[in-house]
Amino acid sequence: MFEKNSVLTLSDDNEYVVADKYEENGTTYVYLVDLKNNANTIFSKLEKDEIVELTDPDELEKVISEVNKHLHEQFK
Repeated sequence: MFEKNSVLTLSDDNEYVVADKYEENGTTYVYLVDLKNNANTIFSKLEKDEIVELTDPDELEKVISEVNKHLHEQFK
């Protein structure tokens, strides 16, 4: 499908880089950053090959924490 650092165009016609992607308990989570506006980010998961933005506060908090950990490890 796509890997970390891939560029995707979503339904809003913006291009996003896959800043992080990981699997946990059979679910693939994806952190996307808009290439033209890096303040525009999306924390999401894959469901049937579709990117679905996270809305559940508990799941969102868990994913943000995990992505933060991955990004800090990457830049050590």
